Parts: sequence; C-alpha cells; structure tokens
Amino acid sequence: MSIEATGLCKVYGKTRAVDDVTLCLSDSVQVLALIGPSGGGKSTFLRLLGGLEVPTSGEVRVDGKLLPTKEEDLMKYRSGNGFLFQSFNLFPHLTALENIVLPLVQVHGWEKPKALDRAKSVVARFHLTDHIDKRPCQLSGGQQQRIALARAMAHEPALLLLDEPTSALDPEMKAGVLDLIEELCQSGQRIVLSTHEMGFAKRSADQVVFLSEGKLIEEGSAESFFESPETDEVGGFLSKVMKW
Repeated sequence: MSIEATGLCKVYGKTRAVDDVTLCLSDSVQVLALIGPSGGGKSTFLRLLGGLEVPTSGEVRVDGKLLPTKEEDLMKYRSGNGFLFQSFNLFPHLTALENIVLPLVQVHGWEKPKALDRAKSVVARFHLTDHIDKRPCQLSGGQQQRIALARAMAHEPALLLLDEPTSALDPEMKAGVLDLIEELCQSGQRIVLSTHEMGFAKRSADQVVFLSEGKLIEEGSAESFFESPETDEVGGFLSKVMKW
C-alpha cells in the first residue's frame, strides 16, 4: 500500500493530536505498525488514514488517491476498509453470526444467503463455529474480539485498520488474537495497526512509524527500527518497553 501524508494535522481545541506529519510509504509496504507512548497520536493518525476523521489541515493519499473530505465520499471510502478497535463494538442484541451478517447486507449490499455463507466461512477460519449462536455477553473477551475481527475481514477489505486490538485482553486471549492477526499478515492482507506489542510489531510489520506528542519522530523498516533506532527518544522508549 502506498501512503502519503503531507503536513497532516488534527487539532481538538488546544490539543494537536497529530502535528504536521509528513510521510511517504511505497507500494512494497504491506503491514505498517504505529508505535509510541500512550496519547502520542497513534489512534488519531490511524483514524485519519481510515477516513474516520477529517484533517484540520494537510492531506492524505492512499494508493495515490487523495482521501475525500465530504461525508458521502468518506462513507464510500470507509466501506472499502475494515476496522477493529480497542472496544469490541459488537451489537449486544445480535448473535455472533448476526453481527457479521448485518454489515455485509446493510453496508455492502450483499444478498443474505451469500452473506450467511461468507460469515460462516470466516467464523470457521477463526475457529469460532461453536459460538455463532451466542450473544456477545455469552462470549469471552478474546472470543468477542475474534468475532469483531471476523466482521472486519468478512467483506475482504482493501485495508484493515487495527487500533490496539489486544489492549483490553488478558495474556492468553491476547495471544490468540495476535496469532490470528499474524495469520492475516502472512496471507497478504494489507494492515495498519497501532500497538504496544513490540514483539509482534518487530516480527510482523514491514514498516514502523513512531509517534510522540502528535509528531512523527522516526520511521523505517521494522528490522532497522528495532535493531538500530536513529533517535535517542526511540532508543530510550524501546529500552524500556522491550526490557522484559
């Protein structure tokens, strides 16, 4: 995926959540990891890439196309992508299967039989067939997040955007979700994710961007980023978070 940001800013009141970020990634990048301290701008930058937020100033191009700013055009752009957030955002009154089928029918315009077949296929891939008739309250946190991931993947998105997808999970559940995401990386799915899982980012990402206080501090290949960071700020951050 090619991603180009030029002078990108997002301001909320007096807070510059993303502050004059300029970035150019080539088509060879398949998995981009956004890392950095909490509150550094990762989630906002991700939402700007996904068209969930409109820049205060600057612009973003994905695959050479300028992201729109009009709501109607943004809705069309968003529908081509998949999103997974820290909270699972499942509909509590629907079963796991219905949570996947509904957006396929209502958002993507699929016929219901086709949507059902696709939903069952994705659920099977994620090893959740035994849970398709359960409502979210009957599922563990890890199962809910896997259903949410299955929903995000069901329509075969052009780009999958993951915002700290394991932050609300305990270690065992976290490992299961990371395994699924790594499988998606290996299958060729294009992914942008914000994460505090440094081992996963080092292992699975092609490119890494470090954001702090809304600014892009450093970016590079995962190998060079983790093995030989160029800035003291990144070196200090990695020495702390990878200590254990």
